[in-house]
Amino acid sequence: MGDEIRNAIEGGTYHGPVLQGREIQYHHHHHAAATIRAPRQLAPEPDVFVDRHPVFAELERAAAGRAARSTPLIVALTGLGGMGKTATALRWLHRLRRHFPGGQLQADMSPHGHLQPLDPHSVLQGFVQELGTRADERPAGQAALEAHYRSLTAHAPLLVLLDDVVNVGQVRPLLPAHPGSVVVVTSRMPLTALKGRYPSMLGLTLGSLDREASAELFRAVAGEDAVPGAAALESVLAACGGYPLAVRIAAARAGELYGLGEDPAELARELGDHRTRLEALEVDDLSVPQVLGAVHLSLADGPAALYRALGVHPTPEFSRDLVKWLAGNDTDTRTLVRERVLEPAGEGRVRMHRLVHDHARSLADGRAPVDRILEWYLRRAAAVERLVSDRWRYGPVFTGPGEDAASTDAAEALDAFEPDRANAVATARLAHDLGRYAMAWQLAEALRGFFFRRKYHPDWIEVCELGLKAAGACGDDLAVARMHYELAFAHADRGDAADAGTAGRHYREALRLASAAGHARTESSALEGLGLLALREGAPEDAAEHFRRAARALDGLDHPRGRALLTFHLGRAHAAAHRHQEAADLLLRARRMFAELPGRPDRFNEAKSLWHHARARLRADRPDEALPSLDEAVTLIATCGAPKEQADILLDRGDLLATQGNRPEAQADWREALTLYEQASSASAERARGRLL
Repeated sequence: MGDEIRNAIEGGTYHGPVLQGREIQYHHHHHAAATIRAPRQLAPEPDVFVDRHPVFAELERAAAGRAARSTPLIVALTGLGGMGKTATALRWLHRLRRHFPGGQLQADMSPHGHLQPLDPHSVLQGFVQELGTRADERPAGQAALEAHYRSLTAHAPLLVLLDDVVNVGQVRPLLPAHPGSVVVVTSRMPLTALKGRYPSMLGLTLGSLDREASAELFRAVAGEDAVPGAAALESVLAACGGYPLAVRIAAARAGELYGLGEDPAELARELGDHRTRLEALEVDDLSVPQVLGAVHLSLADGPAALYRALGVHPTPEFSRDLVKWLAGNDTDTRTLVRERVLEPAGEGRVRMHRLVHDHARSLADGRAPVDRILEWYLRRAAAVERLVSDRWRYGPVFTGPGEDAASTDAAEALDAFEPDRANAVATARLAHDLGRYAMAWQLAEALRGFFFRRKYHPDWIEVCELGLKAAGACGDDLAVARMHYELAFAHADRGDAADAGTAGRHYREALRLASAAGHARTESSALEGLGLLALREGAPEDAAEHFRRAARALDGLDHPRGRALLTFHLGRAHAAAHRHQEAADLLLRARRMFAELPGRPDRFNEAKSLWHHARARLRADRPDEALPSLDEAVTLIATCGAPKEQADILLDRGDLLATQGNRPEAQADWREALTLYEQASSASAERARGRLL
């Protein structure tokens, strides 16, 4: 007895069938399967990582359902270069790795840039070797190698990170066979075709960090001692715009400045100026301009030209229709969206990250993009202006048939223009600053209807002041007269304490220049404006004389709208002078004139004529005649996109209803008036609010 038989397997990790026996004869052949190794290729996870909580929540939910899957889980992390896609992937995969006995594989799929994507066959060869197959044992041919890779990855779940993928063809051959595996793909593009082939793919887009996460990242990289004061820090973070790469570089520079005994707050000055911002975001091989330059170089000619053209735009957010106008097609726009150069910014809107916009601006060249952008805003504003009013305007943009507005309804057209309000003002500045003076003063003329209806007085006055300077630079005396008139009208409409005097000076200068130029329409308009100022100052007789002079200036001219307006104003002057019946007759006549204008009726001024007729009847102690006019005025004004005037009429009707004992309907009018006043940022909101107490 004495023989001891021991049958045990000890140590190591083994995949596949295992034989146990006392005596086994084994003959090695060249193509025998090698032992499968569990590679450990994942790069270290980032030492500093912030935010991305919603992204991690999605990732964890997807991982939790992995056991029930019949195919590997594919996750695509997309976003602009420098947004932290790789860092996010590594952070998550390191959390998972202990659950994946098959190991981890990682490959950079475009190490030489997007113009030179790596052939997946070469990556596959490296993966197979890492899994234990020697080069001399590797199957020849792509199909055989892919089959061998699937065989090697079928025994245990593993993690695969494919970084900076350029096209879907790079991914498919590298998908492992075990259904419990996880494949993370990072890319600038959305990889739509991959989603089409693998519908269960989870796609997540990384955007900018919020302010709190940006501050946390800055402090972690810079060190607490190197963080500048609150104001400087806010300026730095605002300049970086939540772009993780920019925040890291700025923080590293702040730390460097502190280490050299300098004030880290100096960084805020460099980053606050778009001319030095990009240069300030370069430290050795960490460079925002380099990353964005690679994005630009990877674009085809059309999208690259569009990228540069958008850099000319004065702001980084704009209408998608403008982008299409600049490109001449929608294909290049879609390319920039796919490349994450543009990102959605609401219905029909797109935007560039401010640093991307800075980079595009640094590459912009030539006059053409500037002129195309200015033309788009001018044509669009003129289309809205035509829809809002049939008043006479000066300028080449108004001599032709013009462009259709976004809607045939004035209120809808005004709403459609609303998102471009700030852009329109910035475009007027751009036109003036670049010497496109004719564009600048025509923009002031074209934007009048929008600003008048929506009561954006500071913007309106700024644009008119720019237009006045531009008209002077053009040497066009009539354009100068028109800009004095428009600036006077804007000040008069705002009606602050100092506005009357300013408006009067500009009206008188417009009158002088128009008379010298022999331009009766502008002369009449300036006299009309002076009459309205006199009416406001409690001088109805002087006002009436100005209106009569304005009407005489139109003798011999076909200007029915101008005559209707002067009839309306004269009716108001008579009402103020207590000539009640004359006022009522004139105001109703004005209403008919506005309704019968050739082409289309002027509903806005119809409503105002009825409103003032109601006021005149109330002064004459005839409330029974006032209410029908107010009812009709409310109906008409509701279609005009003029919240301030609509609220004024509702407030008056509510007052009349209250005096008649109809408190519920009065309160309904006051509540609606309050909402409209608040929408228009009008100080009259307090009047409505007081009535509701």
